[in-house]
Amino acid sequence: MYKRIIFIIALVISILSFNNELSAQSTEPTYQSMMELGDKEYNNQEYIKAKAYYQEALRIKTNDATAKAKLDRTLQKIREQSEKEEVFFQYLDEADSFYNNSDYEKALTAYNEAIKIFPQDNYTKNQIETITKIINDERERINNFNEIVSIADNFMSQEKYAEATLQYKSALELYPNNIEVQSKYKEAKAKKEELDMQTAIFEQLKREAQEFTLRKKYAEAIEKYQRALEIFPDETELNLLITELTNKKNITEQYNSKIHIADSLYLEKSYNEAIVAYNEALNIIPDDAYSTDMIARINETLKSEEYLAMQNYLAIIEEAKSYENANNWDSAISKYQEALTLKPGDEFSIQKIEHINKLINQKKQEEELNLQFASLVNDGDNAYNNEDYRKALDSYNRAKLLMPDNLTITEKINNTQKRIDEIEVQLALEKQEIEKQYQSAMVSAEVNLNEENYDDAIKDYERALTIKPNDAAASLGLDKAQKLKESRIAAISTEYKRLVSSGDIEYSAKNYDKAIEYYTQASELESGETYPLEMLAQISEMLKVNKIETLIDKKTKITSNTSKRVTFNPIEVTARRGNYITIKAKNISYTSFNVFISYGSENGKSGSLMIRVPNNQKTNDYIIRIGAQYKWFSEDNTWIEITPENGNIEIESMEITKGD
Repeated sequence: MYKRIIFIIALVISILSFNNELSAQSTEPTYQSMMELGDKEYNNQEYIKAKAYYQEALRIKTNDATAKAKLDRTLQKIREQSEKEEVFFQYLDEADSFYNNSDYEKALTAYNEAIKIFPQDNYTKNQIETITKIINDERERINNFNEIVSIADNFMSQEKYAEATLQYKSALELYPNNIEVQSKYKEAKAKKEELDMQTAIFEQLKREAQEFTLRKKYAEAIEKYQRALEIFPDETELNLLITELTNKKNITEQYNSKIHIADSLYLEKSYNEAIVAYNEALNIIPDDAYSTDMIARINETLKSEEYLAMQNYLAIIEEAKSYENANNWDSAISKYQEALTLKPGDEFSIQKIEHINKLINQKKQEEELNLQFASLVNDGDNAYNNEDYRKALDSYNRAKLLMPDNLTITEKINNTQKRIDEIEVQLALEKQEIEKQYQSAMVSAEVNLNEENYDDAIKDYERALTIKPNDAAASLGLDKAQKLKESRIAAISTEYKRLVSSGDIEYSAKNYDKAIEYYTQASELESGETYPLEMLAQISEMLKVNKIETLIDKKTKITSNTSKRVTFNPIEVTARRGNYITIKAKNISYTSFNVFISYGSENGKSGSLMIRVPNNQKTNDYIIRIGAQYKWFSEDNTWIEITPENGNIEIESMEITKGD
């Protein structure tokens, strides 16, 4: 827009300049002078001025062909220049917009297109120079940014997080809003902080391990070094220290184990075995002062009189133990008494004698217990064999009180209880089955009674009385069913006559759909009469003979809430009033539902009616008196459409027929 204003100003100045030049001429302008000035300005591409001179020449010399031709040529140049300026200013406006939005690459492209049109335009030149400098500066900045980020990424790959953090921070100083580098800076900083924390923990664990090593607590030191290794697994020096400490730990544990055994043997006064154990400790740590001192002390003890007397005592004790283990209790008591003569008041020998006497008494009690146990088991076995299971169970339980842990008696109790349970279950099942049969007969009788199946109800009550003779409930039910049956027979006879009479009236009036309804109801009364069925067959045969159109002649399945349309030629007007639609169809769902039957022509729907499909999954016959509908006989209907609602139906045949 700014450039357009400049252009308009230049045009005004050019016109004013031309007027000034005319005014400045001292003599009256001539045709020739105007033509020369016009040619001069044309050659200088000052087409506006040239146009003014040529117009002045034409004023002086009206209709001059030369002046007119040059004026036309000049006007063409002005038009061409105006078109170029229009394109030029379009590029300039576009470039300025990009420039103002800092989209320098696109702005530079637009300015370059503008400069191609007017290469000498100073504004465009200045803008190109300014943008070129901005782009070059930005590229240098981007290169520096990318180089710093690359260095930082390299430090990250080497896990030099401190150096990476500094580099990413420098990159953000160039482009603070770069989301990717912000994320990398945060990651590097977090990893640096984590590494610093891990390093601090690592050094602390090393210090603790060194303290444990100085105190020869090798297991604790190893545990600290291993935890340090979990932080920095590549620290090979720690592996060497752990190996060295493990060897020292193993040696120390072996030595301590041998010393513990040796000390225990020493306290037990097993001196010879103790010497062997102390020597084994010396093999682990040669010149061990403690093991050497203990061996010397034991050797002195072995030479003393007290030890020799003790050895004689111990030999007698060992002999007594061997008798005790062989259950030779009299000899064992004799040896323990001999040990008491060598060591009066010896607590061990006294306790052993008491213990053996206690065992002898226990053995006598066990023998008596075994006799009682065997007697009870024998009583139980005899009772079991005689199928007196409760007496057998009592004997077995009394035997178990004597020997609770005896597996044989436990098994006998379990088997006996199982047999008792089987007998009780069998008796309960027999009783339950009788009750079940009775309840089944009574429930069936009630159902049949409620459903007015009186013959079946009578049979059920009679069956209940055979199971429970003289049962009051069954007797009352039987009496009620018999009375209801008698009442029903009378009612059926009356209803049958009414329905047949109504059917005959409708048949005579040729209202066959109503007649079929009455005859069907009469046939379902189970009166034993065949007349209703004969009339139904007669109507069906008549409708079959009077068939007008076959709409469906093979099994056709129509799914729920979809429509099936069949077409036919219009029925003659004279035959329409007596029309019926006969349908033979089967419910292939598991519920009753409605079927809508619509009819119409190319002009649209004329009317509709509905039939109810029962839930019996049988093929049923449906007869619809469609001729009674006004739109059927008043319109030339050409189609019928069947739509089942919430159920699937299979139509075997569908016809248009008429009555007599």
